[in-house]
This record gives sequence, structure tokens and C-alpha cells, in this order.
Amino acid sequence: MTSASGDGPKILEFPNAEVSPEERARRLKVEVERLASLPPVERLFYIECENVAEKHGVSRAAMKAMVEATIRENEKKAREDKAEDRQRMQRVEKDNVTAKREMEREQAKQKRQQERADKEAERKRKEREKAFEAIAKLPRLAHEVRLAELAKRSGEDLDFLRDEFAAYYVSADIDTKPIEPWDQPVDTHALLIELMAQLRRYVVVQDDVAIAITLWILCSWVHEVAVHSPLLIATSAEPDSGKSTLLGVLGFLVPRPYSVVELTGANIYHIVDLKNPTLLIDEADQLFRRKPALAEVVNVGWTRGSARIPRMMHGVMHEFDVFCPKVIGMLGLNLPGTTASRAIVCRLWPKLPSEQVADFRHVDDDNFTALRRKALRWAADSAAALRDAEPVMPSGFSNRVVANYRLLLAIADLAGGVWPKRARAAAVTLSHKPHQPSERLRLLAALRPLLATREQITSAELVELLIADPDGEWAEFRGRGPITQRQAAALLAGFEIFPVVLHPTKQASLSRRGYRRSQFGDLFARFLPNDPNIRTLKPERGKT
Repeated sequence: MTSASGDGPKILEFPNAEVSPEERARRLKVEVERLASLPPVERLFYIECENVAEKHGVSRAAMKAMVEATIRENEKKAREDKAEDRQRMQRVEKDNVTAKREMEREQAKQKRQQERADKEAERKRKEREKAFEAIAKLPRLAHEVRLAELAKRSGEDLDFLRDEFAAYYVSADIDTKPIEPWDQPVDTHALLIELMAQLRRYVVVQDDVAIAITLWILCSWVHEVAVHSPLLIATSAEPDSGKSTLLGVLGFLVPRPYSVVELTGANIYHIVDLKNPTLLIDEADQLFRRKPALAEVVNVGWTRGSARIPRMMHGVMHEFDVFCPKVIGMLGLNLPGTTASRAIVCRLWPKLPSEQVADFRHVDDDNFTALRRKALRWAADSAAALRDAEPVMPSGFSNRVVANYRLLLAIADLAGGVWPKRARAAAVTLSHKPHQPSERLRLLAALRPLLATREQITSAELVELLIADPDGEWAEFRGRGPITQRQAAALLAGFEIFPVVLHPTKQASLSRRGYRRSQFGDLFARFLPNDPNIRTLKPERGKT
């Protein structure tokens, strides 16, 4: 600021601002705490040599006393904090010790409980084995009754006992006597001839059936290289046609045979997983209809890799492998379609008076032993060559039919001579569909000739032509009169074929609806490849 007289600038000093007692006390406290935090020599320097005390309006003695008091308080607080930390650590350590002791007590308790449970389980296991030993000596038809009695007496689940007995019984029932391989290489052609001769010594079979069965026998010996395991179905229209005899003969010609009746889905995986047998299931006339779970397991066991059945056993998950060769003997062919499509069906017929075979006594002999030894040596020498074989399939074979016959035809090709041609001829004959085509497929077959000479057909014309034959299936559809347009449309909807407008009018209700030939071209090619098995006649009552 300058003066008005113009004599030069003058400095004007402002008076010192007054500091309140509270602010003075705060500043003093801050300074005391700062000095208390310094090393002793530096602290003494500031108190004695500097005018620190005077700046804050106290004497040096008072400042020194205040600093020393603050130091004592800080040391006291530090000791208290340290003691508190030590107590906290002691409490944590004590809690850890207590928790550890509690855990050890709980573990000891669980161990005692587990030991008691294991001891009880072992006691029950020994009791079960003792009971199983007695049941195994009884005829098989008595097993189920005795197992039910054991379940009631022991308080255990009947299905569990069935599974446990299946495992126990298999180990006692299957002949595990090792086979000595033939000491020289075995010619495939010669071995097939010998096997067929042994088969026909005891069973009357047609040529195609004999070829298929003989090839299937060798297939069972190289089953380890198979991707798919075709079921061998021995069936007949009437009893006393040689089915049981055939299964008995096969029991001496295949590896690790295991014969069984009344098999269930609950124990098949025990049998197959435990012994990897060739399974011989006889008297299966109604078995697969009565026990759908068995059909499901058999279907899964058709393909290697997918043949895994997960089951909980004593609290532990186990996977059971059900991939093995299977022979099924049955009267008729009462099989689910999904099972029949995985099978090679061999029909047997009662023998004529002129057809003489030896009496099969279900006893092993030197001929059977020699054939098994030769088959084992042949399998060891031939499995590698068959693993990646891709035989040429007969015309029209596809999907499961190819899978069923791939290994059999590969064996025939390996044999050479007449076998490749005869094997394929037998495959064509036996691969005809063994089950009734569905209503939907039969309707598709009936439509093909109707659309052969026209581009389109109305729904009314379609029904009129279908019911023209009074003896045809469609004139008495499902036993309830002629098939209707709505019923025909419902069947074709399964192929994603729906009626379209053929003759539009201004009034939608008067427009004529029907089908165009172009809608069916792909379906005819896929589902009706000139297959002689599709029939349009009235099916057996109750079958669709």
C-alpha cells in the first residue's frame, strides 16, 4: 500500500491474530506428541536448546514433564496392546486346540461307527454267502423263492440280493477251465467246414441258417475286435424244433458259455461284466415283453463303448460293461422292434423223418474240445486282420443290417473259396425284416402305386382307392371300419407330410385338399427301397 503524499511506499503491519485457548492447547498437545516420538537426544535438544516451550507459552520444565508423561502413556498403551494381542493369540490357539480335539473326537466316533458298520456288513456278507451256497445247490427254478425268503428273513432288499446272488452264482457256475490253443495255424475255410459239420451232426438247419450260425461262432471268438455284437436269435413257429439243442451245441463251441433262463435287467450286467461270457438265453418266448429293462440292457450291449450300465453298489458308483456275444432261443419272435433290428434271426423247423441227426447228450467230448482249441488259435492269428476289415456289403444293406453282418462277412472273405458268395447270399435271405412294418410304413407302401401315374390326389380320392379292396387292411382299419381322411393324414404326419390345397376356391371350406407326388419322392427312396418285405395286406390282429 502507498501513501497519498507521494513520499514513497510505506509498509503497514497488521496486528497479530489472536489464538484461542483451545487452539493453543491443541497445538501444545500436537507438539508434545511429536517430541515424545523423537529419539531421546533429539528430544532433549529441542526442549533445552530451542525455544519450543516458550513458543507454546510453557516453561521448559513443564514441557519436559508433559513429554515424559506422554512417553509413559504411550509405553503403557503399547504394553497393553501387546498384552491384548498375546491374549488374543492365546484365545485363537486355544480355540484351534479345542476345534482340533473336537474334530479328532468326531473322526474317532465316525471311525468307530464305520468299523461297526463294516463288521456288521462283513457278518451279513458271510451269512449271505452261506445262504447263497445252499441256494446254489438247488434247482434254478427254486432260486427266486429262496431269495425272497432270505430277503424277508434278513430284512435286505430283494433286488439287492438278486444282484449279489447273480455275481456269486456266475462265479460258481461258469467253467473257467483254461483252453490250450491248437499247436498249429488253423485255416479259416477248414475250420468253418468242421464247425458246420459239428453243428449239423446234432441239429437240422437250412443251409443259410447253418452258414450264418457257423460264421457267428467264429465271430464270438474274435469279439474283442467287434464294434457291434449282433444277437443270434434261434426261433421256431412250434415247439420241438431244436432250439434248446442248438443252444446246447453252441455252449460247447463258443468261448466262456453261460446258459440262463429268466434273466433280468437287474443281473445281466453282473454276469457279463464279471465273466465276459457268451450269453445263452433260452426259453425267452415272452421274456423281453415281460421285462422291458432286459431289452434295454441287451440293446445297449449291441455297441461297444455304449454298453455301460452305471449302478450304485454299497455307496460307490460302478460302471458295468454288457458288451458280449448273446444267443437267444425263443418260440416265435416276440421281440421289440429295436431288439429285432440288432439280431440275425435263424428260424428252425421240425426235422423230417428222413433227416437223421445224432442224439445230443449235452456232454463235452474230444471233438468239441478240439474245435474250441482250433477256434482259440485261429482267433489269436486272425483278430488283427479282422479288426479293420471293410467287407463289401450286398446291395440294399444299410445301417444296422450292415453292422450286424460286417464281421461275419469279413470272416467269410478271410476264408475265401465259396464262403464270400454263400455268406452274402445267406445274409440277404436272413436279413428280411422279421417284424411287422408299422401302419405308417404300410400306408406309405400303399400310396406309392397310387401316385405312380398321377401328379396329385385328393384326400377323398386317396381314401376311396385305399378301401376299394374289401379284403385290404384299410377297408377295416383297426377293426373299426374304413380308414378316414383324418386317420390317413395323422399317419402321414409322422413323415412330416401334410395335406395341401389342390383346387383353391373363393370359399376355403370348398377348397379340395390332398397330396402331390413331389411330397413323397424322398420318402419312397428312403423307406421303400424296393423292399419286398413291405406288405399292404391286413396285418395280424393286434399288431400295428
